Amino acid sequence: MPPRWKRSPCRLTQLLVGLLCSLATLLVLSFLAGSRLEDPLSRSRPSQMGNGVGERHIDTLLLPPPNAFPLSPSPCALTSPWLLVLVASAPGHAARRAAVRRSWGSVRVAGGHSTHTVFILGQPGDMAQQAALEREAAEHGDLLQARFADTYANLTLKTLAMLGWATTHCPTARFLLKADDDVFLNLPALARHLERLAGPPAAYLGQVYSHVAPIRNPHSRHYVPTSLYPEPTFLPYCSGTAYILSAPAAAAILGAAHQLPLLSVEDVFVAMCAHHAGIAPRHLDYMSGATHYPLDACCYREVLFSVHEVEPAEMLSLWEGAEHPCTAWQRFLGLTRCKVLAWNSA
Repeated sequence: MPPRWKRSPCRLTQLLVGLLCSLATLLVLSFLAGSRLEDPLSRSRPSQMGNGVGERHIDTLLLPPPNAFPLSPSPCALTSPWLLVLVASAPGHAARRAAVRRSWGSVRVAGGHSTHTVFILGQPGDMAQQAALEREAAEHGDLLQARFADTYANLTLKTLAMLGWATTHCPTARFLLKADDDVFLNLPALARHLERLAGPPAAYLGQVYSHVAPIRNPHSRHYVPTSLYPEPTFLPYCSGTAYILSAPAAAAILGAAHQLPLLSVEDVFVAMCAHHAGIAPRHLDYMSGATHYPLDACCYREVLFSVHEVEPAEMLSLWEGAEHPCTAWQRFLGLTRCKVLAWNSA
């Protein structure tokens, strides 16, 4: 959740009441219309307010049974990767997944360590799209699908599902990296950094945001009611665009998840779980977070660990030019250009 969301306009009380009533009606209709896709995992949720926040029974996500995932890859069947990348995607994002597969997601050894990339998504709204996903899974073997509707309000469920699956199916992976499907990752540089990582074994790393105020506007998809989170600012949290969890941290976060009210703001909820488990987020300068750094091959490939909002064509272009290494001077100029342009466009 980028911090620029923290400002929202005030509403007149009468208009707010009317809009809330309309929103409640739409939510009920939406729930009824989408109920054909739900199973015990999603039916365990109570009624939702605004953006799907509230307490839910999530034990089946934390310890997923064999039938919890209609589509499930087996990246750890022979050897478990040292770094397992879990990409949050959506059923309609086939072009983004294809670009990742043909670029940084094709990396199997990064910094001398084995790595593997898996895409996680929920259930689509129609059978034709589900059939397309099943064909894609059969061809590539890298789709993980959970049994809940793929909606923005279910992003936290998606993250819990991917962590629960990873700790069950790849228990010896040393690090888990969660990323969005429009993020370009520099896996070799990131793996070298993680190899030198010092400090406690339970590591939670990324672009850390602090002093971000919750959205109190019930019409925002990032709405957080005071009844659920009464504090004026969130705990420090790593941007959900890309963050890293060591295996002990992932286990601790899963252990804390069922003890807290479920927040639909995924990156904040992960931070709440980490805080509950006594784990503080650690800032990585080279994770771009929600900031979009303008396209620069030397900056993306050789300096930054992650870049957000990269289009599929840009991702492929960057990767295809990887055989032309950058000089130290080009790296310096690339990073300078990226920072100046990002600051100027903020």
